[in-house]
Amino acid sequence: GIAYFLVTSDCNYKCNYCFVETRFDKSPKAKMTKRIASKGIQLIKRNTNKIKILFYGGEPLLNFDVIKHIVEESKKNKLKATYSIVSNGSIMNDEIIDFIKANKISFSISLDGAKETNDEMRKYHNNVGTFNKIRKTLCRLKDANIRFGISCTISPSNMEKPEEILQILNEFDVKSFGYNLLTENDNIKYSEKDNITMVKNILKAEDLIFEKRIVEDRIINRKLKPFVEKKNWLRDCAGYGHQIVITPKGEVGTCHGLWPDLVNKETNNCFDINVDYKGKILEHPTWKEWFHRIPFNMPQCWNCIGLGLCGGGCAKNSLLREGSIWDIDKDICVLTKESVPWVIWKYFDTKVKNKMEKTLSNKAKQKKTRNAREKKNLKKNIV
Repeated sequence: GIAYFLVTSDCNYKCNYCFVETRFDKSPKAKMTKRIASKGIQLIKRNTNKIKILFYGGEPLLNFDVIKHIVEESKKNKLKATYSIVSNGSIMNDEIIDFIKANKISFSISLDGAKETNDEMRKYHNNVGTFNKIRKTLCRLKDANIRFGISCTISPSNMEKPEEILQILNEFDVKSFGYNLLTENDNIKYSEKDNITMVKNILKAEDLIFEKRIVEDRIINRKLKPFVEKKNWLRDCAGYGHQIVITPKGEVGTCHGLWPDLVNKETNNCFDINVDYKGKILEHPTWKEWFHRIPFNMPQCWNCIGLGLCGGGCAKNSLLREGSIWDIDKDICVLTKESVPWVIWKYFDTKVKNKMEKTLSNKAKQKKTRNAREKKNLKKNIV
């Protein structure tokens, strides 16, 4: 399973498309305390002994002391834990580098393209762009021999040039990479036409990424891998029953993307337990419902060509837009219908076609050998 520790709601960036900061009320920013963090570890311990812990925010490194405390508490409680930090790339120093190395923490940084493209959306609060600072952090990580991933959000600012991120991937030899589809907020709205444009351009970029043997694990590999392995892709998100999200104040829910949305305050159906909860989380009604939210349990999905590769998309989108997690996430419908043909033809080109060409080539060689042998025998008989 996965556990998100949302260690702070504070962030030193003001990204226009942020689905967290733009939905906060005007109350002061919240930081997780060591007390809440310890209770979060105990909650995990009561439910499982093996967990992947993700540090998230806000900008999680603004509460680095609590991140260190969570790792220490995990070790004390003998959890079989792996760790990952999702950062905006604004903070890096020797202490953080040593900590990442010592604890084998995977590190992911958000970046949307070259300087002009990135800085259109990803800014400081004074509207200054963030690219130069992020690049310094990437250089520092590379110099420290720390491998890191890049997360690229596709939005109206870069939807015509998603391949631009390849410049960074090549320069820093990044092999772990993922596209994120934009989540709407009060600042940004986009049409179905925009969504189709985003997806089609992502698929064009995927051709280049595929050739360079870079694994894009957010959009396409989630569909290509199960197709090749002849498996159904049931869940696009660990939030469907396999995820625990802990907020700075100790609330516990299923989806980090729904914190701190007003819908939670109104319906209380997502962050409806806390870190003192004594029961088995997977037996709680909310987790049970989210666990069963897969396309195979949604009649409106049954006639879709991408049923087995869809994974259901984002239940958060369904809830915020339509009022129920059981409604379709329209974004994933566009993505699936556009990407399934791409997956089929990519598989054909790399597996079937190559095999066919090899078979035909072997047959041609065999025929040539056979003809030569027959010609030789004929010549011998004539003599």
